[in-house]
Amino acid sequence: MMTAPGFRWNLVWSLAVAQLVSWGSLYYSFAVLSLPMAGEMGWSKAEVSGALSAGLAATGLASIFSGRIIDRHGGRALMTGGSLAAAALLLAWSQARELWHLYAVWIMLGAVFSAVLYEPVFAVMARELKGDYRRGIVVITLLGGLASTVFIPLCHFLTEAFGWRSTLMVLAALQIPFGAAAHWSALRHSSAPAVKPANAEPSGARVRRAMAGPVFWLLAVSYAAHSFMFTAISFNILPMLAESGFSSGDAVLAYSLVGPSQLAGRSVIFALERRINVRLAGLVATGLPVIGVILLLLASPGSPLLYGFAVFYGCGMGIKTIVQATAAPELLGREGYGALQGAFAAVNYAVQAATPFAAALVWSVSDSYGAVRWLILAVTVLSALAFVGALVLGGRAGSKG
Repeated sequence: MMTAPGFRWNLVWSLAVAQLVSWGSLYYSFAVLSLPMAGEMGWSKAEVSGALSAGLAATGLASIFSGRIIDRHGGRALMTGGSLAAAALLLAWSQARELWHLYAVWIMLGAVFSAVLYEPVFAVMARELKGDYRRGIVVITLLGGLASTVFIPLCHFLTEAFGWRSTLMVLAALQIPFGAAAHWSALRHSSAPAVKPANAEPSGARVRRAMAGPVFWLLAVSYAAHSFMFTAISFNILPMLAESGFSSGDAVLAYSLVGPSQLAGRSVIFALERRINVRLAGLVATGLPVIGVILLLLASPGSPLLYGFAVFYGCGMGIKTIVQATAAPELLGREGYGALQGAFAAVNYAVQAATPFAAALVWSVSDSYGAVRWLILAVTVLSALAFVGALVLGGRAGSKG
C-alpha cells in the first residue's frame, strides 16, 4: 500500500501493539476467566455477566468525555493514565472476594475502556495524522483484530497452569510496558492543539449541531443495531447452535473462523485503502453480515452454510470497525472528531450492556432461540438500511473517503 511521505509508522505501530494488548487483556480475558472465577466463588453466570454489562454501561458514559479531552488536549496523558489505572484494577480484580468487589472493579474498568480502546486511539489518529488518519486506523485495527486469537489461548493456558488470580496479575504487568510506556513514548511528539478562532465552536456544540440532522441519527441507529447483532451473537451463538442440533465441536470450529475472517476483511481494506471509499466499505460491511445471518438461519447440522455464516459475518465485522471510525468524519465533517465518536460510542456501549438481557427476555418469552435468530436478522438488516439512508442524505461528502 502506498503511503504519503512522512507517514508516522512508529506512532501507528506502537499504538497498534498497545491496542492488541489492551483488547486482549482487558476485554477478551473476561470470556476465559469468568467461568473459573464463578466456579471458585460460587457466583452464578448471570451475576458475573452483570458485571460486564455494568462495565460496558460505564464505558458508554465515560466515552462522552474522553473524546472531548482528546480533541482539546491530545491522548498522551489520558491513554497513559488509563493503562496505569487498568494495571491497578486488574490487580484489584485478582483479589476480589465478594461479588460487589467484582462489580466495583468492572465499573471502573469500563470507564478505563474509554481511555485505552479503539475509540480514543481513533480520535488520536484523526488528531495526529490529519489526512492520513484513515490509513492509521486501518493498520491499528488490522493488528488489534488479533487480540482474541492471541489472548484467549494465552489466558486459557495461564489459568490452567496458575489459576485465574495469577493470570490477572500477569495481565496487569503487561499494562506497564505495552500500555502505559507505549502510550507515553509514542505520543511524546503529540501535535499541539490547533489554534482556533475566538468564535470557534466548542465540542459540545459541535455534537449538538450534528444531532440536529438526520445523518447523525441514521449512523447512530446503524452502529447501535450492529452492536446489538454482535453482542447477541457473541453471547448466544453456542447455545443457539446446540439447540439446533449442532455438536459443540462444529459450533466452536465455525465460530473460530470469525476472527480470521475479520482479519481478512481488514486486510482487503489495508491493501485497497486508496481505492475503496467509505461508501463502498460501509455497504460491504453492513451487507455481508445480512448474508451471514441468513445463512445461519438456513444452516442445519452437517451443512457448510454454518461456515459460510462465520466467513461473511466475520468479514463484515472486520470492515465495519473501520467504517465506524471513518464514516462520521466523512459524512459530518472532521471537526470535533473525538466528541462525535464519543457520542456514538455512548450509544453503542449502552446497547451492548442491554443486549444480553434483551436477548434473554426474548428467549424466555418464546422458550427457544428461534425468535432470537429472527430478531438478530431484523437488527442486522436495520443496520444496513440505516447506513444506506445516511449515505443518501449525506450527499457527496461520503465520496471523499
